[in-house]
Amino acid sequence: MKTQREIFTGVEIGTSSIKVMLAEFLPGDSLAVLALGEAPSLKMCKGEAIDTRVVGGQVAQALATAELAAGFPIPGPVFMAISGAFIETVNITGSVQINEPGGLIQESDLEEATRQTNLPEVTQGKFRLAQSVNRLFRLADGRVLFNPIGQCSRSLEVETQHFIADWERANTTYCLLSEALGKLAVETVIYTPLAVSSAVFPPAVSDEALNLVIDIGGGMTSVAMPTSVGHFHLGQVSIGCEHLANDLSIALDLPIQTARSLLSQLDALHCTAVATKDNRARMVTIHQDTMSKHRVIPASSIELVIEMRLRELFELIRRLLDERGAYSWLGNRVFLSGGGARIPRITDLAATVFNRPVAIAQPYRVTGRADFQPLPQYNTVIGLIRAGYRDLQVARQVSQQASPVGTTVEWWKNAWKAITDW
Repeated sequence: MKTQREIFTGVEIGTSSIKVMLAEFLPGDSLAVLALGEAPSLKMCKGEAIDTRVVGGQVAQALATAELAAGFPIPGPVFMAISGAFIETVNITGSVQINEPGGLIQESDLEEATRQTNLPEVTQGKFRLAQSVNRLFRLADGRVLFNPIGQCSRSLEVETQHFIADWERANTTYCLLSEALGKLAVETVIYTPLAVSSAVFPPAVSDEALNLVIDIGGGMTSVAMPTSVGHFHLGQVSIGCEHLANDLSIALDLPIQTARSLLSQLDALHCTAVATKDNRARMVTIHQDTMSKHRVIPASSIELVIEMRLRELFELIRRLLDERGAYSWLGNRVFLSGGGARIPRITDLAATVFNRPVAIAQPYRVTGRADFQPLPQYNTVIGLIRAGYRDLQVARQVSQQASPVGTTVEWWKNAWKAITDW
């Protein structure tokens, strides 16, 4: 009997653009991209809609473009990325005593410790995202580990991260997509840093040194540092490419649209993220409007503005990692993702701040149509499908529980599997 194909849809309503991707999983955990639709985000700011009418129209346009490319209607399940300064992280600690002879820690101990970190009821006007991730485990002697199975200790403590969002602000974006989808429902909403991490890093096999990915979007920058059973750090910074464009606009006295265009043409203009102090040796001609007005500006001036803002961003991220004890665990792999990763020589600039080699993040095991290129700005929507699929698999396992007596125990086992699979 022929197996029915299961096709998934990921939707990212970002500050700069709206992306809709249709994909299916192939044997070996390979993700095959079937179609991609994009539309500009004309009235978004830091992941939030300023004019819902305009943004709603752009979402519908991106969905229609994806349908046209696929040759069939948008299928479910649909996964949506959520991003914004209205999302906060809450860390909850749980602990258990180890009853095994010699204090040998087993998976059941991890499950029970994680169960103890269930978040209490959130305050009115807030809601908890469906995904929670383990940050670290601590043994009785103070050792910090990311996967303590096989270790011996009198007790085990786990710190789990929950993500709390403002209900009204998140629901605005959710309703925009729901209305555009019509009868098709949104299956789940996923925090953007989790999606980015899911695209770039396959399930970890070692915690000796942790990788870091920084996704620079239009209005927000996502940061993720995964472990073999969770994430040591997840978060966002309210700085993105729109801030670069705004800086260029103010510093060089340019209309904001001209500054945005300038930022997207840096490669063609031979400008980079690392300023060269050559004064007026390299001049750039900038057309300001449709009246053919133009100005000639030193390339070094453009580069200096960009370098200052990006260096500030990277230094802020490093300070945040230091404050959370994460930087000392950072290995020799730092990756840049998102549209901002395409700025020429941005990896060189980041390397000077993090004191590590920096590369452009590539999604793992992705295939697609001949016209699809896995550019860094697609990492979020690719990872969205991977993360959403994992969520869906756990939900399906829970729903298949037949025994009412065993439901609670089995639910936590499946919940633990979801947490450790991030």
